[in-house]
Amino acid sequence: MANVVFENVQKIYDSNHVAVDGINFSVEDGELLVLVGPSGCGKSTTLRMLAGLESVTSGSILIDNQIVNQIPPKDRDIAMVFQNYALYPHMTVYNNLAFGLKLRKYPISEIKQRVGQAAEILGITDILDRKPKQLSGGQQQRVAVGRAIVRKPKVFLFDEPLSNLDAKLRVQMRTEISRLHRELNATMIYVTHDQTEAMTLGNQIVVMNRGVVQQIDNPVELYHHPQNQFVAEFIGNPGMNFITGMIEEIDSKQMFVSKNRELCLRISKNIYSQDHSNGVVLGFRPEAIKPLRKNSSKRGVGIFEAEITFEEHLGSESYVYGKTLSMTFMSRVSGTTNFDISECRMFEIDGKRIHIFDIDTGHSLLHR
Repeated sequence: MANVVFENVQKIYDSNHVAVDGINFSVEDGELLVLVGPSGCGKSTTLRMLAGLESVTSGSILIDNQIVNQIPPKDRDIAMVFQNYALYPHMTVYNNLAFGLKLRKYPISEIKQRVGQAAEILGITDILDRKPKQLSGGQQQRVAVGRAIVRKPKVFLFDEPLSNLDAKLRVQMRTEISRLHRELNATMIYVTHDQTEAMTLGNQIVVMNRGVVQQIDNPVELYHHPQNQFVAEFIGNPGMNFITGMIEEIDSKQMFVSKNRELCLRISKNIYSQDHSNGVVLGFRPEAIKPLRKNSSKRGVGIFEAEITFEEHLGSESYVYGKTLSMTFMSRVSGTTNFDISECRMFEIDGKRIHIFDIDTGHSLLHR
């Protein structure tokens, strides 16, 4: 296996469209790193540059400490699994797995050994004589992964490989890929737009937007300490709630005050002295806000009244949607709770689980 390094890598197309804008990150030997972001953020272009399928406009890509910018794809010792499985329809599963090795003129005995090992790892030994049209989507995906495994490459690349599967199969294949990573101790780079896939698979996650790396961190840090509003909004399902307001000094305490002043919340970190005359954005996860009991007399900092507009029952939990003059929000509550639409209820925000973002730059003012 090998490490991978991106040094100030940029990709500009002929139309002067900047697809990837000076990114820097590294993948340690044996690590599974996930590139995640919305469509068009540059994650697949980044992977294709590493594979040699796209040229690099500037910067350097290193595999095993060797710059590979000018090295042909076939000589980079990587294996790529695409969203489209690209299996040969006229070949059996065995021959699909063996085809690349035959082209490289491996001995027949070694081909049999490698195909057998890959099939055993993936649990497809009983379908080696079938053709792709006889396979389910999950089986075809396993064959595509197996074709990469038999190569024994330095680096495995996955480009949204689960997008064509249904929800249940996606969960199953995520588990399989995670298991493969542990068993093979392989260096893997995985591209997805699905933040759930990213959070469950990645040792490290690179969040991208508009060709720029927004944050590189482990799943826990990304969720609890996003460095900007984009990461806070993109990571987490359901997403973070946001409210605009101002930072004011009230009774010698630093407070966030919402636009229509229905919410007042103390801010522990000193950001009042900074210039935020245009306002700030308060962010909080759905689990950081809770409805109080009906007719609760509790009042004070972090407590406000809102009208309930909708409730989603999901079994063990429910999502309750509310609104005030300044904001709409969602709260994650126990699935045994019931609310009436248009009911007014007091809600309380946990002041220890909030985020504050600069309204102009989106940068976090609490977690930097």
